[in-house]
Amino acid sequence: MNILVKVCFSLSCALLTAQFTAHPAAINAPTPHLKPAAPHTSILLSQRDQANFRKGIRAADTDKWPEVRQHIRRIQNPIAKKILKWRIAVDDPYVSLNELSEVVHQQGDWPSMTRIRAKAEALLFDRPLSASQTINWFGTSDPVSGEGRGALARAYYKRGEMSTGDTWLRLAWRESRLSRDRQKRLFKQYGKRLTREDHAARADHLIWQGRHYYGSASGLLSLMGKSDRALMDARMRVAANRSGMDAAIKAVPASRRTDAGLLFERAHWRRKRRTEKYALPVYLDIKTPPVSEKGRKRVWRDKKYMASWALKNKRYQDAYDLCLHHGFERGLEFAEAEFMAGWIALTKLNRPRVAAGHFKKLKEGVSRPVSKGRASYWQGRAAEEMNDPMANVYYAESARYPNVYYSLLASEKLDPDQAMITLPQEVDAQFIAAQFEMKEQVQALRMLGEIQNERMLNRFSFHLDDILTDTKELSLLAALAKDFGYMKPSVRAAKQAARLDTMLTESGYPKPEIITNLPNYFDIPFVLAIARQESEFNTKAASGARAYGMMQMINATARSTARSAKLPYRKSWLTGDPEYATKLGSRHLNDLLRKFDGSYIMAAAAYNAGPHRVRQWNKTYGDPRKGEIDPIDWVESIPFSETR
Repeated sequence: MNILVKVCFSLSCALLTAQFTAHPAAINAPTPHLKPAAPHTSILLSQRDQANFRKGIRAADTDKWPEVRQHIRRIQNPIAKKILKWRIAVDDPYVSLNELSEVVHQQGDWPSMTRIRAKAEALLFDRPLSASQTINWFGTSDPVSGEGRGALARAYYKRGEMSTGDTWLRLAWRESRLSRDRQKRLFKQYGKRLTREDHAARADHLIWQGRHYYGSASGLLSLMGKSDRALMDARMRVAANRSGMDAAIKAVPASRRTDAGLLFERAHWRRKRRTEKYALPVYLDIKTPPVSEKGRKRVWRDKKYMASWALKNKRYQDAYDLCLHHGFERGLEFAEAEFMAGWIALTKLNRPRVAAGHFKKLKEGVSRPVSKGRASYWQGRAAEEMNDPMANVYYAESARYPNVYYSLLASEKLDPDQAMITLPQEVDAQFIAAQFEMKEQVQALRMLGEIQNERMLNRFSFHLDDILTDTKELSLLAALAKDFGYMKPSVRAAKQAARLDTMLTESGYPKPEIITNLPNYFDIPFVLAIARQESEFNTKAASGARAYGMMQMINATARSTARSAKLPYRKSWLTGDPEYATKLGSRHLNDLLRKFDGSYIMAAAAYNAGPHRVRQWNKTYGDPRKGEIDPIDWVESIPFSETR
């Protein structure tokens, strides 16, 4: 290796010597700068402002906050100033309350505002203003943190408004996270206004947050009643696997042993040790959802896992029962639980009437087209099973949402010959383009695109697509991101438009040449679909599962694919060489299509979760290629939501 390095070094020196020998004038040329000055590329900023803005962003990226403030003073453009002030508010650990307050009150709809407000509220708690100043600071906005609630309680107490102060104190104590030090200070000031029930409620809230908060919860045990003390102590001992947990459980009064928190910790303890059959009856005993939203989410996450385990083991009634008593009325967990209950009742228990009730409840509790289409389609399936003529009505309701998976299935049910994907005309938004460009955050996004700061551009674009409700504006946002060469935020904006029942074909389904120029023996539409779903065409994507690049390949699979194709391989090429990574991912996808006899659903599932899992699911649930299971039900049986 050392010899190779020396040879390469000698060769590079020889090439440089030859270059200067061939061009004698170069010998007298001025010494070049190590890095040329960045070109002026802005339609919004002067050359001087853009240079200072670029330097300010670089200083923020390296935590040089005094330099950031210097560049703010040198910039004339107010939006560029605001971007750097926002960056200080988000990331500077020593930001002042005045700086935070300016951003909160002047840029209240910008990204990360909850985080910024929480930082300001912590300073209000630690360094109190006068009562009037504190109340005025919040204005009509409620606090977002325990520190803010505590600061507001203190302000109302100072003004003599004791009842209002008590309201905010109890919210701070019962429903908020506080550091141990701030918890002690709040208790020292106002502990006499709190009851034993308040302390028990706080301990319950903290225990649901996880082990990091057990120290704070333990400090409250002596302040609550004997029954609550025994219950909270047992929960923490089981969760932390501490000695004496059996005795602690026995010390809990019989009337409290059905508490959702205690049952959950006992069941979770068993599940983590792979003793699911012993965990199952304990999970089934959780019939009263926790008060804490975090608690309800943790319970449902475990019950969902156990429902998949029960399905795998053909314990269908148990799987259904696990989906009940979830405690949600809206949101992702609600939709998951109601759909799973309905699907199990229909396809495993042969109880279509029960299933129809769950699908009806699902439809009433969701708003997005894909969710509405899913609920109506499965209402149709349940009605069809009961020979109810309403089946076609439900299918027609589902088919109203074109180009949604379940809606297309519904269209097939109505008329297989007429079911097809239709491509709507692109949204014409040019007449509102000037108004759109006047938005502060749009100008901020453009400035970030002009200096090619992809990370911050994504941050602003993702925030905008969350708050924009006009699909014409979303189409302009998608086009703007695409103009700067960033497909991920463009696709993300188009997905948000789809949730509002508008399809942006060009932005939502781009066709990058790096894929469309692949050889014809690759299934190019399928490659495009996988790249869109896996990474949204982000060539530098890196997932928590250690998958990399636009095609999201893990190192072992990529190396194996390269070896079989007789290609050289480096892990860094997965994100550093998009053309290479795309060819490798496409080859792997082709291999999977051949392996599963051309089954798109199996190849897609294998690409995301691994071919070994697909073979396992075929063995457990049936192989749709052999007619052992409906392909639609096979997809619904997949236990991983991402893969589904």
